[in-house]
Amino acid sequence: MGKQQVSVDGIQKEQKHKLNPDKDLVVKNDGIIIQYEFNYDPSQIYSTGKIYFKNGKEGEARFFKFEKSEEDLAKKIFTLTSKLANYERVGVLKPHFLTYYEPQNIWILCYEKFNHLLSEINIDVEDFVNGDSRILSFWWRDSIRDLLRTIKRIHSYKLFHKGLNESDNYVVVSGRIKIINIKSSFEDLEDPPSQVNVLRMNDLKAFRDMLKEKIMLPEDSWVDRDSFFDFFDKEEYPYHIFIEKLASHPFLLTPTERMKCFYSIHDSANESKFKRRLDVRAFYKYRGWNRKDMVREFQKVYKIFNSKYDGECVWDLLEFLKDVYEDDNRRDFTLDAAYAEVKRLYPDFLEKIHAII
Repeated sequence: MGKQQVSVDGIQKEQKHKLNPDKDLVVKNDGIIIQYEFNYDPSQIYSTGKIYFKNGKEGEARFFKFEKSEEDLAKKIFTLTSKLANYERVGVLKPHFLTYYEPQNIWILCYEKFNHLLSEINIDVEDFVNGDSRILSFWWRDSIRDLLRTIKRIHSYKLFHKGLNESDNYVVVSGRIKIINIKSSFEDLEDPPSQVNVLRMNDLKAFRDMLKEKIMLPEDSWVDRDSFFDFFDKEEYPYHIFIEKLASHPFLLTPTERMKCFYSIHDSANESKFKRRLDVRAFYKYRGWNRKDMVREFQKVYKIFNSKYDGECVWDLLEFLKDVYEDDNRRDFTLDAAYAEVKRLYPDFLEKIHAII
């Protein structure tokens, strides 16, 4: 090993250190890594540094420390997270190696380079606020859907994260959030049939809790956000359907996309069956939906098709909103404005329909 140097500020400036292929755990498809160096600062969660390959190339990397007593945990995290290292689209950051670092008596887990921990940055949550219409930013809409797909993929490999409530287990790489530090697998379970779904749901709820407590403006009132978070507690769906319902929840859509939902749901539904599903207590408050205080643009659509609507039939409300979406005479009345009116007149209507389709 190279000689250790200590700077004035106490941060240890490291020279190159060799990997031991007989003792260290290394991802085999990375090329042959022979050396590494990093600046060790015990006050930081991770350190920056470089790795050096046998072919003369080098690359930036990130280094996480584990105490000597955490050897088993460090090895498990490396082994499980490495299982996804070959799949670049999965959304899990690739680990390079795990080594015992004698100068500090700690284990060092080396990951490929990332820009930030999610906990280190503050990314705007909202694209805009229009009256009471608060819309999740494009970046977060896309990122949440991507993370849900990543969690689903982790589970498909019979792995469970067990730490998705901590924002330090997410990193940002070139604008994309990736997950690190997978901690559990199918092999750990004493009774797999009874535990698998529980652990999957626990991961999803932990992800929700991270968003809820650390990211999504927890001090602010936000009805759409709260509806999305509440959906994580609906465990009556099969797992694969549940994931898709989360990823397509109205909270992750623009107002225009939400208006299009009324069109898509109406045109794909069996009318007689869906009418019965809407004729339940949860939808009673939408009876009498043909209100006189609708905005002028809604009233115009209603008058055109008045003869086919029944104000006491919730199915007809869905059909009416589909007609509003298809209206070619809106002129300056945007679909964003249309959905704001839907929220005013029929709060939570789309969310309730989304839950039953």
